[in-house]
Amino acid sequence: MVVIAPQRAVYRARQFFEAVAAHLTPLSDVERAEAHAHLPGAARGLFDAMPRNDQRHSLRVARMLKAAGYDDPALLQAALLHDVAKAEGELTIFHRVAVVLLKAFWPAWPERWRGRPAPLRHSASYPFWAHINHPERGAQLAAEAGCLPEAVKLIRFHQERIAAEDRSAFARQLAALQVADDDN
Repeated sequence: MVVIAPQRAVYRARQFFEAVAAHLTPLSDVERAEAHAHLPGAARGLFDAMPRNDQRHSLRVARMLKAAGYDDPALLQAALLHDVAKAEGELTIFHRVAVVLLKAFWPAWPERWRGRPAPLRHSASYPFWAHINHPERGAQLAAEAGCLPEAVKLIRFHQERIAAEDRSAFARQLAALQVADDDN
């Protein structure tokens, strides 16, 4: 039996309602300019093509990093585009809920999809494949859009846990991105 901690359940419920609210409310011109200020020209189009809830989530991640004193351009680009490939997968709120439930009840589920060839674009399984493989595809999109190489690397590994003994600058930035992503 899977037991979900009450605080995690509350977090997920809050996340669900924020996503629904974000879907209904477009970014203001000021918020969009805030995001665009950290992105090269072509990457701005990637950000703008993301669903509203992903735009808001990414902006919250970037703001949290900035509030914590992080101002590295690559880290902020990664914060804003770490989920960019989810847009290609056309993940709805229902897909996202299903992913959370699948991970809770079947933790090994993501490994079945990681690195596999993509199913047909409009198949029922495509959004799930896209969710699992979005870090690699997002890194590719960010690189093609002219993002900094360090941002591309952060996007590629943003869901990978790193060894606790790794004290490199990359490891510190990745850990900060992961904390901000998890908290938002």
